[in-house]
Amino acid sequence: MAPPPAGIKLACKSDEEERSPCTTTRNTACQCKPGTFRNDNSAEMCRKCSTGCPRGMVKVKDCTPWSDIECVHKESGNGHNVWVILVVTLVVPLLLVAVLIVCCCIGSGCGGDPKCMDRVCFWRLGLLRGPGAEDNAHNEILSNADSLSTFVSEQQMESQEPADLTGVTVQSPGEAQCLLGPAEAEGSQRRRLLVPANGADPTETLMLFFDKFANIVPFDSWDQLMRQLDLTKNEIDVVRAGTAGPGDALYAMLMKWVNKTGRNASIHTLLDALERMEERHAKEKIQDLLVDSGKFIYLEDGTGSAVSLE
Repeated sequence: MAPPPAGIKLACKSDEEERSPCTTTRNTACQCKPGTFRNDNSAEMCRKCSTGCPRGMVKVKDCTPWSDIECVHKESGNGHNVWVILVVTLVVPLLLVAVLIVCCCIGSGCGGDPKCMDRVCFWRLGLLRGPGAEDNAHNEILSNADSLSTFVSEQQMESQEPADLTGVTVQSPGEAQCLLGPAEAEGSQRRRLLVPANGADPTETLMLFFDKFANIVPFDSWDQLMRQLDLTKNEIDVVRAGTAGPGDALYAMLMKWVNKTGRNASIHTLLDALERMEERHAKEKIQDLLVDSGKFIYLEDGTGSAVSLE
C-alpha cells in the first residue's frame, strides 16, 4: 500500500488519543492522553501533569490536555480572591433567598409590597449576569418557586382546620410577578438550555461537531464569529495561515478558541455570539444538528428535567 501524501496525518502518536478521525477535508485530530498535556512550550510532545503544588501553594485549576495544573501562593491575592468568589457565589445567594422567603411568607414588612419583592428578585438576578445567565437565572427562580409553594402550603395547612383549606391560593399575584416577571422582561420567550446527553462532558461533546459548522455558518462570517468569541485578529490570521485549505479554517479557529478558553468554551457562548451577529438561521441549524444527533438534549424550564426532542 502506498504511503499517505506528505502532510496527511492518519494516526495519533503513542502519547496521544484520537479525538476525531481523518476525513477528506482535515487530518486526524488528536489530544494528549489523560494525565498529560501539551502547550506552547511543548508543542511536539505531551508532558506528564504535575501531581501536586509546591509547598506553600494551593491548586486552583486541574490539568487538562492543553495545560498543566495551576497553583497560587496561599498568601497571594489570587488565593484570597478564590475565597471571595466562593463566598459571593454560595453564601450571598442563600442569604438573598432567605430574604425572599421572608418577604413572600410574612404579611408584615415587604410581604404586601410587590416593588419590594421585585427588588429582591432583581438583586438575586444581578449576581448571575454573564454569558448564558438569563437561562440560569430563570431556572433558579423556578426552582425557588417550587420550594416557596411547598413551604407556604405546609404553613397554611398547619394553621387552618381541614374544612378551611378549600380555595387556598399558594402564590399571590405579587409572588408570581416576582418569580416570573424579571425573566419574562428579558425576552418574550424563554429559550431552553442545551446540555449533553447522559452527563457527557459539554466541551468534548461540542468539539465533535466543529467540522460540520463550516457548512452552516456563512464563510464571510467566520472571522466575525471568532472575534465575538474573543480571538484576536493576530490569532485568527495565524490559524488561517496554518490551515491546509479554506474549509479547515473554521474548525482550526474553533479549536484555538477551546485551547484558549478551556472549559469556558460552551455551546451557549457560541449560540449567543451568532445571535449578536444576527445569524439566527445558522444558530437554529446548529441547535437542530446537535439535538438530532442525540448528543445534546434540551433542559426544560418548567420542570427542570432534560428531555430529548428527537
